[in-house]
Amino acid sequence: MKYFKNCLVILLISVSIFNLTGCDGDKEMIGRTSDLDETIKIVDCAGRQVELKEEAERIVDLTFLEGVRTLIELGAQNHLVGMSDMDHQAFNPNGVLKNYYIIVSQVAPELINIANVGSHEEPNIEKIMSLNPDVIFVEWSRQDYADTLQNQINIPVVCVGGYGSFNYEIFSVVGKIVGKEERAEELISFTKSKIKAVTDITKDISKEEKKKIYYWVRPYIGDPRTNGRYEAFELAGGRNVAAEGDTIPYGVYKVTKEQIAAWNPEYIFRHSAFLEDIEGWHTIDTIKKDAVIRSTKAVSNNNVFPTKGHMRGWDIATESTEVFYLAKILYPEKFPNLDVELVGNEILEKFYGIKGLYTDMSNKIGLYQWK
Repeated sequence: MKYFKNCLVILLISVSIFNLTGCDGDKEMIGRTSDLDETIKIVDCAGRQVELKEEAERIVDLTFLEGVRTLIELGAQNHLVGMSDMDHQAFNPNGVLKNYYIIVSQVAPELINIANVGSHEEPNIEKIMSLNPDVIFVEWSRQDYADTLQNQINIPVVCVGGYGSFNYEIFSVVGKIVGKEERAEELISFTKSKIKAVTDITKDISKEEKKKIYYWVRPYIGDPRTNGRYEAFELAGGRNVAAEGDTIPYGVYKVTKEQIAAWNPEYIFRHSAFLEDIEGWHTIDTIKKDAVIRSTKAVSNNNVFPTKGHMRGWDIATESTEVFYLAKILYPEKFPNLDVELVGNEILEKFYGIKGLYTDMSNKIGLYQWK
């Protein structure tokens, strides 16, 4: 009897230990399963819902540089493992647009060695797959392509970018993907605070008093183009004549020289990408000498200026500096103590971490400089 009782006790103890171990084991497994179920859910810049298993460590970029640029600004360019041939052009030291993209090439010159996955429109899918990316960035306007590509290769595809200068959403989206949300919010707050120094003054300028401007985008001779939306002009207190029609064409669009003359802008800002005279492109002087354009108030009053503008997407950093640059040109009496170079260098250092970037960029693309 005593032997039976001892065996029963031993059995009960063993069962208890097994149950305790089993519960702990189950809890551990449940914890691991829960962790695996916790995906990163984002709404990308095209409004698409995308899920990532975890923060992305390996990224392929198929945008017009917007994805690459944003990663650099967030301090996450080390996540980039592949990019399109269009992106690669920004890092080509001998490229025709080398000065226009001088900032990214100065800040992250090592990216020239990143794998080239071909055209951003028809990339080399096999090459992309070999890079084993966690996520792929495509242009914000290519939602259908993003869906198709994601379904084709079973890798999350995120639309990045937007139409207009100050798409803060791009920082929030990319920041969440790479675990840089705090840095993203820091840049957004910084930018809004800086620009407020200008808009606190320009917001009180009536429509009638605002200077009428024409933005000469990609100034091809005989083929004038403009853009009805470039927020830097509005924030600086300008009236973009191309934005005042009943219907504003989407993005960059063609106009005639006769239409520019009819608009009769007080200022003309020529898109400036380089100092060199490029065959087929207008210079400031050829614009002033044009038989049709020289009738405008802008030419009559010698108010034709270079401006960086936008190309290959929108850079919030450089377009923030444009707000100060344009405000100083349009309203020197309202900004008598504004040092555009000083503020420009401060803004670009905040975004890119290097001193003197604005000075260098301004010299390389021929922006107006105050004596």
